[in-house]
Amino acid sequence: MNKIYDVAIVGAGIVGLSTALKLQEQGKNVLVLDKEKSPGTHQSGRNSGVIHSGIYYKPQSFKSNLCIRGRELLIDFMNSESIPFRIEGKIVVDHDIEKITHLNNRAKELNMDGVRPLERNEILDLEPNCKFESALYVPQAGVVDYKVVTEKIAKKFETLGGTVKYFQKIKSIDSKNDLKILTSDKETFTSEYLINCAGLFSDTVALMDNIKPNLRIIPFRGEYFVLNQEKSHLVNNMIYPISDPNLPFLGIHLTKTVDGQIEAGPNAVLAFAKEGYKWSNINVFELSKTISYKGMWKLGKKYFGTGISEMYRSLNKRVFLKEILNYIPNVELKDLEPRVAGVRAQAVSSNGDLIDDFVFEEGDNSLHVLNAPSPAATASLAIGEYIAEKIN
Repeated sequence: MNKIYDVAIVGAGIVGLSTALKLQEQGKNVLVLDKEKSPGTHQSGRNSGVIHSGIYYKPQSFKSNLCIRGRELLIDFMNSESIPFRIEGKIVVDHDIEKITHLNNRAKELNMDGVRPLERNEILDLEPNCKFESALYVPQAGVVDYKVVTEKIAKKFETLGGTVKYFQKIKSIDSKNDLKILTSDKETFTSEYLINCAGLFSDTVALMDNIKPNLRIIPFRGEYFVLNQEKSHLVNNMIYPISDPNLPFLGIHLTKTVDGQIEAGPNAVLAFAKEGYKWSNINVFELSKTISYKGMWKLGKKYFGTGISEMYRSLNKRVFLKEILNYIPNVELKDLEPRVAGVRAQAVSSNGDLIDDFVFEEGDNSLHVLNAPSPAATASLAIGEYIAEKIN
């Protein structure tokens, strides 16, 4: 007879493993299943590596609370596991001083110490090459390699007796005698409870468990460029825009990564496959599901112009460069090299709305994480804590 686990988690990304770690720490016998060969292969290992402050989110909202709590837990974990990271802050820039003031007021509501508007000379002290006249300094922001964090979480989870099995693509989920029967392309597993943290495939896994969410995961590719080493002095830490409140995408920003590279990006273009990291990655079945979804048609009508401009920027390096030159000078086309792209699992409602908050849906002895947008990596340990409390 197959071993019966207390909890089976589908997805060995940072959210799935953070949840597994918390449950294992509570004495549960936890199994994590993933179709890849290692943890954090997709969203967790392909993002911008930013440790978010939580300043963009409405105070006391679900997203804000998870981000702020998650950041505290993440810093404690990185220190305990000797993971390299930097918390040196960022500047948030905009030509509209009213937007800067509004964001500063939000920081006060969030009790974020040290956040302050900057005069031009103060901007130049922090970022000598920044072109903007007005900015907000946010000292809580930082950078880390989330692939490393995810691997460390996986290692700690296994050290505590947890089980991770790779190369296990889930084909079906059945319920029998209050147990969950998960069948992969190789084996069958049994658990008392199921947690779906499958990211780009979370809606697919939910359907296997007879959950019919009022949303669909639409893949959006985020592309980045890296400035060559000679230009790495142009940014000290991070220069961010104030995002459009109607869009969950932050827009292009400049980040000095934990290993000292300057990254510019990401944009946001519709991917032609769930794991469509290049224009040439096309999955006809997945693409047909995307374009036949009524929510996608409604979304397209709302943001047609934005979508076209993002695609144009993706296909035209000069347009990307122009965006970078809005922030800093002295960057040329030859200075830009593409880096590994990421694909964001963006939940879209049947009404065509971009869902910008965490979405959890419960089934029979199951919980499905149907949307875990940015700042999910920063918030991951808090998400795991939340889920563990919810299912106990």
